[in-house]
Amino acid sequence: KMHCSQCSNQDLQYMSGNAKTTGKPWSGYKCLPCNIMYGMNGVAWGEKPKAKPIPPGIKQQYQALTTPPQQKPQMSLDLIYKEENAQNIGGKLVLVTKKETTTARVNDWDIDKNYLKKSNKTVGENNTYTFDYSGGALSSKKKFKYGYFEMRFKANKENGMWPAFWLFGGDPNEEIDFYEGKGDKNNYVHVDVHCPKGCDDYKGGFLNLQKNWGAWIKLNKGLDEGWNIISGEWQANYVKFFLNGQPIGYFEGEFKTAQNLIINSAVAKNNQAFNPGPDKTTTWPNEFYIDYVRIWNKEDTNYAYQNNYKVFENTAQTIESNDLYATSPKGKVNFVYKKKELNAEQGTITLLPIFYNKYSLSIAGKKLNDVVVEVFDKDNKKMAGYKLNNVEYYILDLSALDTGPYDVRVTVLGQTLVHNVPVINPAHNGEQKK
Repeated sequence: KMHCSQCSNQDLQYMSGNAKTTGKPWSGYKCLPCNIMYGMNGVAWGEKPKAKPIPPGIKQQYQALTTPPQQKPQMSLDLIYKEENAQNIGGKLVLVTKKETTTARVNDWDIDKNYLKKSNKTVGENNTYTFDYSGGALSSKKKFKYGYFEMRFKANKENGMWPAFWLFGGDPNEEIDFYEGKGDKNNYVHVDVHCPKGCDDYKGGFLNLQKNWGAWIKLNKGLDEGWNIISGEWQANYVKFFLNGQPIGYFEGEFKTAQNLIINSAVAKNNQAFNPGPDKTTTWPNEFYIDYVRIWNKEDTNYAYQNNYKVFENTAQTIESNDLYATSPKGKVNFVYKKKELNAEQGTITLLPIFYNKYSLSIAGKKLNDVVVEVFDKDNKKMAGYKLNNVEYYILDLSALDTGPYDVRVTVLGQTLVHNVPVINPAHNGEQKK
């Protein structure tokens, strides 16, 4: 079935509406604002660093560790995250990885003694350490307990690159990996979960011999060849994983702690996790592009943010309506794909405000046949109508309408989803005329 999150007129001036196919209703979700992400130093992306304490919602391991520029190290990868590596280019977030040496002070808890022994590297006076690479990363300001998380992105295919979109609980170290990639394995997506006690002692696969949940899922083309949507739905007792609206994984189990959402672009290392690392063919610097991140949550947190971020500073610039959502899973990995829970999933339809009076309609998933879009005024008079077929991205321009509230009704697969949206038109002020 298709269900729709509801946002008020005021919410939609700042936020997004979403519709999603699912076998279980999840209406009532609140749409959280765009600028809810911190750099690893606790500064909101797009803001200039300020001399102020990091909010308590960010765990100690993501706090600032040095004097400006504030940075977060990952010693086992010889990588340090820098604020300057999270860039705003053409309205898109670009996480940049670089091959460059950086000497910075590390805290005692960041020192990986096992790695130092293997690598024959040492920590200098005052806990200084020299890193070989730098990367970009952001963490959410707050923690989330359940919700729907979505990112539109374009990866790169450079050997050794390791982009990710994930949730992290901190203490205990619970983790949900909606997406991990490798540049040298760019026609695959990796999904996984981690928790101290083995995520309720997971058993699966043939004869229940699979002890750890998670898998590499092969795709029909590389994730660098166009824009794609990765998303996940986390509810009590389960997590669903999606690529371009198509289900790719289902984990049955409970995560007890609220978690921060994190986006990062790291560099893998030989003989470490996600090896191999870069080689002589890898070009530097390289980029991981994110067009947007959206979060839907049943907790009413909208108004706590509405005065603390900039509204649509760059949203007039958006992606082109080509090279969209063409990547799909080439097959199913049996022990992570559960037919009973996932076969009813058809796709996602997302209505996002991109500028005043303009909305983007993003359609991803299995073949949805005709998608009918209609616009009605407050008196239920039809003002416009469109029929879309084989369209992944459509700009809905309502700027010719009078100022007032309107219903955008999207009908697909016999279901109608309703979004209440505002139109603000200085040339047509006042109430809608009867």
